[in-house]
Amino acid sequence: MNLFYSVREAFAGFTKARVSTVITIFTVSFFLFLLSIVAILSLNMNRVVTMLNANHDVQVFLSNTISAVEKDELRAEILDMDDVLAVDYISKDQAAAEFQREFGDDIFEALEENPLPASFIIKLNENSDAKTNINDFAQKLEQMPNIDEVVMHQGALQILVKFSSVSRVVMYVLFVLVFLGSLFMISNTIRLIIFARRKIIATMKLVGATDAFIRRPFLFEGILQGLVGGSITMAAIYLLVKIFVLQWPGLLVVSKEFYLIVLLAGMLFGFIGSLFAIRRFL
Repeated sequence: MNLFYSVREAFAGFTKARVSTVITIFTVSFFLFLLSIVAILSLNMNRVVTMLNANHDVQVFLSNTISAVEKDELRAEILDMDDVLAVDYISKDQAAAEFQREFGDDIFEALEENPLPASFIIKLNENSDAKTNINDFAQKLEQMPNIDEVVMHQGALQILVKFSSVSRVVMYVLFVLVFLGSLFMISNTIRLIIFARRKIIATMKLVGATDAFIRRPFLFEGILQGLVGGSITMAAIYLLVKIFVLQWPGLLVVSKEFYLIVLLAGMLFGFIGSLFAIRRFL
């Protein structure tokens, strides 16, 4: 019975300060929306970095004069290096076919021979020292015989890693701002409702109502405000992600759990905001 009364009073409280409640809900929703966008970008950036890390890390171009025996010996020597997971051989013909597939032009029509060199694609173990010190690893390869050039496919990856790190910092800062903003807005709304019902609260205290009984509806009201704000954010994010995925399939991935987290975050902010208000003003 007490729970039913608290929920009923929480819904009734929405009519006590309509304008303030609506402003609070949409402010919380806006803050959560910004936080969600940054979180989605950060999570997907980490996913892209992981995917890139799963591909080959280093490519070495071989000398045109290397023999089959020397090639096998060099491949075995590279495989014996610490943190090397696999070494794949790309022949001159395979390199030419890949080039033609990518660019669609037969560059060999005016040439007597295939100018593209054979190469090794080297894949490193995840979280290996070689990945961390990729330049040192490349220098070791350059010192080996029959290797003309070492190419590290790390430029774009390093940019993405930096962006991912920055986005995480932005996400943490936004979380603090969202929390403080939600705390202020919800606390202010609950304070206005408490003020509007001050006579009823005084009467309830006179007839023996406990502080917990009086405070409970305001806690539920804060949770409801956060729930509505979180629901609006969740719907907006879902729609935005759907539109984005239709335009660029596979580029953005958002799990179902993420939407639940957004909803729970709104409720949590509402609960903490209302708790702060009733402890300060009631």
